[in-house]
Amino acid sequence: MSLVRNDRAYYCSSCDRYYPIRFGIPDFRLAPDPYISIDDEVKKIDRFISPRRSFAESVRKYYELTPESPPELHRHYLAAMEASINRGAGILRKVRARHPALGRETLLDLGCGTGGMSIAAASQYKRVVGADVALRWLVMASLRFEEEGVAVPLICANAESLPFKENVFDSVVSDAVLEHVRDSEQMRDETIRVLNHGGAFFFTTNNRFSVLPEPHVRILGFGLLPRKMMEPVAKLVRRTPYRTRLHSRRELRRIFDGTGNVLLPSFEAGELGPRNERVRKLWDRLRGIPGIPAILGPFVPQYFITGVKR
Repeated sequence: MSLVRNDRAYYCSSCDRYYPIRFGIPDFRLAPDPYISIDDEVKKIDRFISPRRSFAESVRKYYELTPESPPELHRHYLAAMEASINRGAGILRKVRARHPALGRETLLDLGCGTGGMSIAAASQYKRVVGADVALRWLVMASLRFEEEGVAVPLICANAESLPFKENVFDSVVSDAVLEHVRDSEQMRDETIRVLNHGGAFFFTTNNRFSVLPEPHVRILGFGLLPRKMMEPVAKLVRRTPYRTRLHSRRELRRIFDGTGNVLLPSFEAGELGPRNERVRKLWDRLRGIPGIPAILGPFVPQYFITGVKR
């Protein structure tokens, strides 16, 4: 992609297309967020953004403006955002433990949301870039970065069509994003394309057949439903749309066959936040018992996926 910038947009000579700069963030999306149109998203940002509001206040205001997201789920989402810096730091330690020789020059936080991972990575890498399809979360991330004193460039883009040249990043890290994209295989391919040779990716993704409630709608056994029934049930029980496509371990192994390994998860103390510490301790004990990981493997809440670009 060959780009020329002016005050309001980037122009790509390769595709003869302008990409706007919205709220100070370049918007390279080829398709909108599945939950909201671009025009409606910009209008919503205009309603919650204010120089007088902090990051936390902006997030709460956003949910006030989002009646399709039920209040009983807001506490869950807010707790995840608050814990995301510690969780990001834990994930980065896993990347380093798995790939000790990995470079520390550049990292892409793919599907960065409100920027917890990016904040954790900023002290470890010379250059961190955050990318997400949701412009509203990137606007909130920019507020969070300002409060944390962190300088991380943000890009609005689809994970299946990244606006970067080949061989740019030492690491690409993505936390619970794979299930939200339209094309998981294309996200995989784009991730590998932008990695340097010898660079590594590390994804986490939630398991369709988890023994715990589905993490987005908090319904037990939700993943056992036929996919065509998931959104009707989510609307009936939680009064919320459902655009997520969780994968089973078998599906993930097929998607990453030859490019990455699907691993059972392991978590540090406190990494999942206080609400999930009891479950984390239980899993830590169970995975140390011979034979138990093989039995529970298809039903764990989450998987790690990691690979190296050869």
